[in-house]
Amino acid sequence: MAKSMIVMDYCGVEFTAVELDGGSPWKWQLLILNGGKVKSCGEAPSRAEAISQAHEAIGNGLRANASPDDATFSGVVCNVLHVLHGARSLRPSEAVEVLRPFLNSMRGRAAGIDVLADASTAAVGALVQRLEDTGITTDDLWEDAIETSMSFANEIAFRTRPPLEG
Repeated sequence: MAKSMIVMDYCGVEFTAVELDGGSPWKWQLLILNGGKVKSCGEAPSRAEAISQAHEAIGNGLRANASPDDATFSGVVCNVLHVLHGARSLRPSEAVEVLRPFLNSMRGRAAGIDVLADASTAAVGALVQRLEDTGITTDDLWEDAIETSMSFANEIAFRTRPPLEG
């Protein structure tokens, strides 16, 4: 019988940590569709260690499921961030010209698979559309494009980094 059960979320993956009666160790469990390559459950002597092991398994699962295009997208999103930080000083037509390659590169990927990629593409797209239509835009559109692109860049960096040795 479970003494205590905690449901948590880490990087968008839900997992549970359960302390069993009788001084048994904590057990953790998660679900990542990875072809059986990543451990999806385990046992630890403490709650903190169970959570740490679950976090490590989630990281391994996300890296195992990372798209081969992540390295390409990493460069593209870093470029668009660089451009976004400097593009406000450009004329609208110049800003559109330097932001368009990002939108073109994102056009070929499947939508709905990566929420942050979709959000970044939509925000940069809205910014470019406003610049093309009116030649002016709001600080909110710039900030949204920068923030969503930064989130997308951070996600890619997390998915593609090697696991920490411990």
